[in-house]
Amino acid sequence: MSTQIWGAIGLYGGAALAILSWWFSRRIVKKQRGLDELYEHIWQKSRSISWFITLASIYILFSLVIFGVEIGAAMVLAIILTVHLASWGITGMILSINMNMTKPLKPSRVKFGISIVAVSLITFTVLSIVTGNWWFLIASIPPNIIGLISALTPEKNNED
Repeated sequence: MSTQIWGAIGLYGGAALAILSWWFSRRIVKKQRGLDELYEHIWQKSRSISWFITLASIYILFSLVIFGVEIGAAMVLAIILTVHLASWGITGMILSINMNMTKPLKPSRVKFGISIVAVSLITFTVLSIVTGNWWFLIASIPPNIIGLISALTPEKNNED
């Protein structure tokens, strides 16, 4: 029973904190006149990209079910929600950084970094689901950090 209470506190508390954080950050950005067309474009593009990533995760989960891996409905919904929100935030961050830099990031480096993160997450998530040991997801942290650093750092030129 206490696990369910803590789960409900985490679920609704996390949602409440997310909504409050979003509201306060929009207030601060509005005071700094940051809610312009570029801001709207970045986050609309980010939402669009995140839906494609979410669609890919749904197909992966369906494939796991086809191959006989039993996954509960709550776990599937949690995975899809996490993938969607994480991909929305990460792509929004990448687009914001790229749009506000003097020299934009090279698309090949961004794609390489994102592919490292995607392959790592997919591999370790599938491994965790198949084995039933969720500690395998911790092993995905180092490759994810390497992928994000690779995607978000501009290439150094000797000319500069």
